[in-house]
Amino acid sequence: MGKTDVRRDAIMHAIKDKGSIALTDIVKQFNVSEATARRDLEILEQEKRCIRTFGGAVLESLKVEVPFFNKMDLYTDEKKEIADKALRYIEDGDIIGLTGGTTTTFIAKKLNQFKNLTVITNAVNIAYELIGTPGLQLILTGGVIRTQTFELSGPLANATLENLSIRKTFMGCDGISLSRGMMIYNELEAETNRRMMKQSMETYLVADHSKFSRSSLFVIGEVQEAVGIISDSSITPEMKLAFKESGAPFL
Repeated sequence: MGKTDVRRDAIMHAIKDKGSIALTDIVKQFNVSEATARRDLEILEQEKRCIRTFGGAVLESLKVEVPFFNKMDLYTDEKKEIADKALRYIEDGDIIGLTGGTTTTFIAKKLNQFKNLTVITNAVNIAYELIGTPGLQLILTGGVIRTQTFELSGPLANATLENLSIRKTFMGCDGISLSRGMMIYNELEAETNRRMMKQSMETYLVADHSKFSRSSLFVIGEVQEAVGIISDSSITPEMKLAFKESGAPFL
């Protein structure tokens, strides 16, 4: 087996492990050019081993969901970077919403630096993270919990949100596409996220670069419904330009 075949097998191993891979990750991990990385993905797709997407590839277009605790160990530096960026848009006295997800969990871990904050969330793990934080008022929705993500969703969660007015929501997702929008794996969670976005004056999409090479099943909304996207520094200039031209700039 040649070096090229070994590299492509290693790329497939990474895709199977995480559910997806970004083109930038292939370039960094395997020390190859972007052109070589694209060619590898083209060949792997021709062999029906993966599905190429904008900026990377996925193992299976719609069916792969990585469990929460596994995702917490993926792209941790990138998620910390995103959390630091998100804090720039939060100020004392804010009423913010946090959907479930690992990226929003990293944001929650940094909220103890504010003196007066109201946080509304449908994620049990985020609520647990914030319980007892001085100066923070915490509102947790009702709903049916999904153990894969620790999110509460469904009619009870939506009914709670309908009676609330949120200033800024920070929303995670499982996949992002200019053509399909912001996506998530579960139908009830998608509906609850849509409700939180509707009740918010501003919605910020928070997602690491790997989400831009992943598709998912249920659409939350169009990317243009967010005032902006907060991501990590691995986003390529080409991708930044494409989203800016669509009306959803990176912040």
